[in-house]
Formats: sequence, structure tokens, C-alpha cells
Amino acid sequence: MSNVETLYDISPSDIIVKNGVTINQIGIDTIKLIGRYETVKKMVFKEGLEITKAKANTPVTQTIEQIKKEALRDAKRRYQKDEFKPIIEVVKIGKGKSLSNYMVIVRFIPLTMDWAIEQKKAKGEYCMIVFAGLHQPSKKLDSVAEKIMSKFTKRKTFKSVSIDIAIDTEDREPINKDTKEGFKESLKPLSNFGVELKGSSFYINNVCCSGVDRVLYYDKYKKQQHQGQKLDSSLKHWKRLEITITNNPKEAVSFGEYAKSMKLLEDFIKVYEVASRLKISFDSTYLNYQINSIMDNRFMNNNASKKQFNSVEALKRFSNSNYRRYALDI
Repeated sequence: MSNVETLYDISPSDIIVKNGVTINQIGIDTIKLIGRYETVKKMVFKEGLEITKAKANTPVTQTIEQIKKEALRDAKRRYQKDEFKPIIEVVKIGKGKSLSNYMVIVRFIPLTMDWAIEQKKAKGEYCMIVFAGLHQPSKKLDSVAEKIMSKFTKRKTFKSVSIDIAIDTEDREPINKDTKEGFKESLKPLSNFGVELKGSSFYINNVCCSGVDRVLYYDKYKKQQHQGQKLDSSLKHWKRLEITITNNPKEAVSFGEYAKSMKLLEDFIKVYEVASRLKISFDSTYLNYQINSIMDNRFMNNNASKKQFNSVEALKRFSNSNYRRYALDI
């Protein structure tokens, strides 16, 4: 049996680069795993790294606030207030200030406590492991951080419970109250429960009739500027579609197993359907590169990717290569 697994072809275009930034790529931006906290600690220490308390005004601040909000909403439904006391820690896994250079560890939230109860363990036995900022074409991603992340995502005892898929595109239409209704109509029936406008972002937090958990469409150019990053005006129409898909923890497998499964194919078909409704086309080179690099670190053993994991040179090198361990043509 061949070691190449062809899944699905929905890539109508090629890599498009504007001012050094790829603007038409699909990629995994966030991976959330669940595993034993003691195992995580051992792996962190083995890598010569350190678990520390989450500090304010760091690249992980926004991610941590989002985790807290989601956990609090969940806790209100299932736990008493005094039972909900989350502990959030971080590990610096790479050089630089990008979000992707951090691993976030979360304990005592409904997800991890439910998992512990199911396994008949203490409520603090398990933790959620979060890798975010994995698809940021205007920021430098460190290959060392990617390799460390790979060790966690490939471990069979760490279950993949959620992924965020991000697609970058160019769209001259602004995101505001005047375009909200058109956005809602385009995504019906997924948007039947409503669309929320916050700043320059459209949120569908309660997705109807789909296996998708959340749809977010926002002005990426404005967001990057708000975060203090200077971008060329040629990128002013940069928008991003993010889709969250969550796996039932009871049925979850490791990310490595998930990446080779039909479930991944099914999930990306859902992503494609959402993108199609918004008339967003994309190229899958970065996604292929991500998956292959996570599953086999030898894909990063070249000067281009060692210098910068997500550089245009690294993507083009991968695109021109004939070798794929996993040919995810999606």
C-alpha cells in the first residue's frame, strides 16, 4: 500500500504573494489537545523548557482571554461558580515574539474536568494544550517551535479536540453593518441563528445545520495594524475566514491519527463549503506543508525552512518538490 494518501482536490489557484505575504493560503491556525498534565510536564522538562505563569501583555494574552471566555460560558452550563477555577500556564517553545512560539496549558476547565470524571481520575489530572498562531503569513514562524509542537501532536495519548482552519483572501467589501445582511444571506442556513458584528469582524457562534462550531470573518489588515504590526497598503483588502471544528473528546484520536483519517477529509469538505458560499478560493500549499512537516520533521531539514518555517521560499520549495508523505490535495 502506498504511503501517499490523496484526500480531496479543492485548490483552484497557485501561491499568490503580495509584498512578501502569501494572501490565498489555507492552513491550521490553532490546535487544541487534551492529555495528562504530568505527561506534559515531563515532555516540557525533557526539551529543556520551563512552565511559567501566564503574564499580561504577551503574545498569548488575547488567546488566554478567549480561552477564559469560552470556558466561562461552558462552566455556567455545567458547573457551580466555585468549582470553576482555571489554571493557565505557558511554555516558550521558540525564538521570537510570535504567538506560535508559545504553548498554552489549561487546567480545571469543564472540558478537562469532564474528561477526568469520565476516566475516573482527579479533576486536575488532565489539561488542554493549545498551539495557536500557526498560520500567520506576515509573521515569522520558528521551525524549532514547529518541531516541538510536532512531538505533542504526534503523541497518541494526547487527543485532538479542536482545530481552527484559517483562509486568507482579498475582499474589497468592508466588514460593517451595511454588509452584514449580505454575509448572513451568503451563509444560510448556517447563519440562521444570526450573525454578530464586533468591530470589523462577523461572528457566527451558533452555527446551524452543520458540523462546524464557529465561523469568523474579519479584516486581517486592520487586526494586524491594531496589534502594532506595520503592513504595506497593498494588503489593505486582506480578509481572513476562520472556521472552528471540534471533535467529541470521547471519540477523539491523536492529531497524527486525525491527520491521516477520513474525518479530516470530512471536516475540510465542510470548510470548503463555507468558503464556496463566500466565493473564496485558495491554494493548499501551506496546509500540505504544515501537515507533512508535523508528521515528518525531515520536511523542515532545508535552509529555507530552518531560517523561517512559513517563508515564501520554504513554501515554493515544498510546492516544487515531488515528494509528499501525505498528499492532502485540499
